[in-house]
Amino acid sequence: MSVYSKYFLLISAVATPSIGFSVNAAPPYYNESGTASSGLWDWENKGNVIGGDDGNRGELILQGSASYNNMFSIGYNGGNGALTIKDNATHTGETTRFYVGFVSNTQPRTEDTVGVLNLIGSGIGHIDTSVLRIGDTTVYDRHTVRDKTVTGTLNILEGASVNVGPVSGTPGGVSGGVMWVGTGNAVNTGTVNISGANSKLSLINKVFESSPYVEDYVVNGDAYLGYFGDANINISDGGSLTTGRMIASFAKYNDVINSGEKLSTVNINVTGAESKLAIQSVLALASSAGGGVSSIDFAADIKGVGTAILTVEDGAEVYFEGKAYADAFGFPEKTSGLFLASDAGSSATVNLNAGGTISISDSNLSPTKDGIVAGAGDYNFNLNGGTLRVNSCEYCDDKLTTSVNMNVLSESFLEADTADKRMLLNGNLVGDGGLVKTGEGTVIFSGENNYTGGTRVEAGELRANSAGAFVDNTTYIVNGGLLNLNNHDLIMSSLSGAGGVVDVTPANLTINQNNDSYFAGQFAGSGTITKSGTAQLALSGDSSGYSGLTTVSSGNLDSTNSLGGQIVVEQGALLSATGYLGETTVTSGANMMVGSLYHTNPPALSTLNIDTNLNNQGNVYVGRANNSDPSLVGNQLVVNGNYQGGGALHFNTVVGDDNSVTDHMTVTGDTSGETKVYVTNVGGMGAYTEKGIELIQVTGQSDGDFQQGGRITAGGYDYFLNRGNSEKGADEKNWYLTNYQPSPTPTPEEPAPEPEPTIRPEAGGYIHNIAASNMLFVHRLHDRLGETYYTDALTGEEKVTSMWMHNVGGHTRSRDSSGQLRTQTNRYILHIGGDVAQWSTDGQDRWHLGVMGAYANSHSNTRSAVTHYGADSSVDGYSLGGYATWQQNKGENTGAYVDTWALYSWFDNEVKGHQLATESYKSKGVTASIETGYTFKTGEYKDSKDETNEWFVQPQAQIVWMGVKADSFKEANGTRIHSDGDGNIQTRLGVRTFVKGHHQSDEGKGREFEPFIEANWIHNTKKFSTEMGNERIKQAGTDNIGELKLGVEGQINPNFNLWGNVGVQVGDSGYSDAAFTLGFKYNFGQASKR
Repeated sequence: MSVYSKYFLLISAVATPSIGFSVNAAPPYYNESGTASSGLWDWENKGNVIGGDDGNRGELILQGSASYNNMFSIGYNGGNGALTIKDNATHTGETTRFYVGFVSNTQPRTEDTVGVLNLIGSGIGHIDTSVLRIGDTTVYDRHTVRDKTVTGTLNILEGASVNVGPVSGTPGGVSGGVMWVGTGNAVNTGTVNISGANSKLSLINKVFESSPYVEDYVVNGDAYLGYFGDANINISDGGSLTTGRMIASFAKYNDVINSGEKLSTVNINVTGAESKLAIQSVLALASSAGGGVSSIDFAADIKGVGTAILTVEDGAEVYFEGKAYADAFGFPEKTSGLFLASDAGSSATVNLNAGGTISISDSNLSPTKDGIVAGAGDYNFNLNGGTLRVNSCEYCDDKLTTSVNMNVLSESFLEADTADKRMLLNGNLVGDGGLVKTGEGTVIFSGENNYTGGTRVEAGELRANSAGAFVDNTTYIVNGGLLNLNNHDLIMSSLSGAGGVVDVTPANLTINQNNDSYFAGQFAGSGTITKSGTAQLALSGDSSGYSGLTTVSSGNLDSTNSLGGQIVVEQGALLSATGYLGETTVTSGANMMVGSLYHTNPPALSTLNIDTNLNNQGNVYVGRANNSDPSLVGNQLVVNGNYQGGGALHFNTVVGDDNSVTDHMTVTGDTSGETKVYVTNVGGMGAYTEKGIELIQVTGQSDGDFQQGGRITAGGYDYFLNRGNSEKGADEKNWYLTNYQPSPTPTPEEPAPEPEPTIRPEAGGYIHNIAASNMLFVHRLHDRLGETYYTDALTGEEKVTSMWMHNVGGHTRSRDSSGQLRTQTNRYILHIGGDVAQWSTDGQDRWHLGVMGAYANSHSNTRSAVTHYGADSSVDGYSLGGYATWQQNKGENTGAYVDTWALYSWFDNEVKGHQLATESYKSKGVTASIETGYTFKTGEYKDSKDETNEWFVQPQAQIVWMGVKADSFKEANGTRIHSDGDGNIQTRLGVRTFVKGHHQSDEGKGREFEPFIEANWIHNTKKFSTEMGNERIKQAGTDNIGELKLGVEGQINPNFNLWGNVGVQVGDSGYSDAAFTLGFKYNFGQASKR
């Protein structure tokens, strides 16, 4: 016999009970109810069986200083017994066997057997025994069909303790304790409840004196649960159970289990903070891997049957010490660990729930064995929020290996807490939950995994060791440690985390990001990374050591630290970055921006260094697109290599003089290719430039051609992108913004003129709008002239009333004060009104009081003679007002007149510059006039038909006050616009001469015609102008204007007057205006003929 065989026989043997009778003997019974608070309850006098034999009931409570020795059984052979030991009471002495709910023979019972042992409180040495049987029938009874149940319950509460171990042994040998729970028959049930801090059940061994055996293979006692019966082990709220082995739900190999027989069910529940199940060697759930079992027909070999369920949760732990257990028959196999469902028909379940922990590793005494093993039966290893941990102990191998498949039901934890520990999960991990790697050690996945709840790495290393190890299209969070792809490709649905490393050597990592996320860790290795998906992936870790290829295929990759290797941005994607990038290519239709777009990073000035070359075939923004904040202008792009053009560069600049703040690009190498350059003015008001605003600095060969890609405006100026002019102190390798265009190459005969700032054509549009707003509704008396007299049919009172309307169309040409802008304007006015009251004070003079309204629109186009840029502007508005007129009528249509009017006007204004946004604003105000004149008859003459014609001369004077003001506002580019000219006083001095004739054919028809010619001198006290930023631009040529007007006024009949004229105005600096007027008046009532 081997030493192992001898050893296990020793610890399995049980000496003859010291109480002096066998299990079939009739012990003294206590079938009463009693309480003892002091003294010794001695079995010889009181009985060592409580509740013995059919129908009997016994209940004993020991409390205070009471004690009890040599207890044998509680609930025995059909009896119902209960023993409670609490407070400081104790059970003294040592017994070889202790039964709670026990039937000792095959004799039929008439009653159920029930035993309950309650141990309450922290009294020391409550129970010490070699064999503890709970809900048990003698093993020789396992095939007997019983109709009466056997139930045993052991409650260890509030700090109580039970020690199950040897009470005697052979010198040099080893003996250990054994616990049987729910064993011997299908109707038997045993339950052990261990609850409360320091409550404990210990199955221990003992080496008697000097032992020749290797103590590495000496384990604590055995717990046999559910041998045909049912068993429940409940450890809670800080309780603990320690055993060498625990074998749950089993039978002998030669036991015949018919399909109709009930199979055992074992539930092991470990729950609550500090609760612990400590296993020195083996926990076998419905498994034969526990080896032989003592006392089942003389140390029989076993198999797994029935169902065993282990549940760990809420701060509890199952802890394995890794000691090897040699086979009972001396086989060289040495086992340790957790064994599940070894045999067909068996079922094992592990529920590692939230807060629960299983600490286990391979044993260093059995290096070829996995720590967790599953057999031919059905099993489920459920990770449901708990922690699977690689254990630390004397016999642990600092690694856990298992090929068990696991169900990941919710986020669960895999822990290897020190750097030298490893967990090798070779089975498949499936389910809806996620996994979290914790601890500084390594966890290696080698299965075909398909858990969908995502992966999180907090510390240590999580390594893929198979193509399906890491699950595609799920989320990955790396807060620390290392996620090692280990040459296996992976597609992530997102990547985030507060730190750590993702090693892609040499693998292909695709991050298909459709929800924004932030990753503060690093990339390492030399594989490839592809950012796809529509959302943003923000990076803040130092990945300068990464040497692979990063492709941004869609969405936004935002980097605020360093990203090494090569970076390619593809069409439609955006790379936003600060810090450092490796060699970067921006393909056609792709975008790169200096700065971060991550939503928690406040916008700030940024610098981006590209360590080698930049190939720009797309769009590179040296600063934020659509930026309107001047404090965010001044970003720096530094290319520490060569720049290859082909795309576009975008800069933000507070456009002004040479010292303006601007985004800037520096190229330390050479430039080549063509690049469009777009500049957005951010609040700059414009100013004169000398050498210009430097945008691009080139240290090497400056062969690149940077071309202005759109208009650049600030204040009243247009700016241009030019190479540096050495005569102005600029470097010819560099590129600058100036508000003058390069001068032609000078010759000795014609030196280059000093360039002047270039005025924007929009200035002409703003000038047109303020001028039109004030001038459109200015008119004269003759625009409303014409009356007849009639006698009212009812009163006989002589009255005059009328409705008049005139239409004006005109065209104006003008220039600005710089001479660079040419403006052409077309206008239309519809003016309508009528008298509301008329009277005479002497029978000859006439007083008229009327109301009027008007609509007008005016459209202009301004062109720059320098840039050939254009701007369109428009005014569209209405007015309402009234007039009052006095006419002397001394006779023969002579005498003086005075005419006054006032109008309130309001307008919508627009200015649209070339490649600029449309600017819309309002204007409104009052215009008023007073006009006077005197009509002289200078003579008569007869024409060739001997008809008499009268000739008249009418001197005129008019003063018009213009008070329409335009809103001040800022353009989309930030230029402040303020138009001026309201308050202008326009004076007009002129003379009108006309002929009044009457043809014989018109006799009696009331038809007359008055052709006229009129000449005026017009003077304006203010120039219409606009202030754009810091530059004021004025309309030229309107101080003094000469006007000539030709027309005819006619009375078609006594009720209808019609007139028309054409007028031309000419000023200096190219100002001119031409207008055509057509008007009519309708007189109401029966008119008298004049």
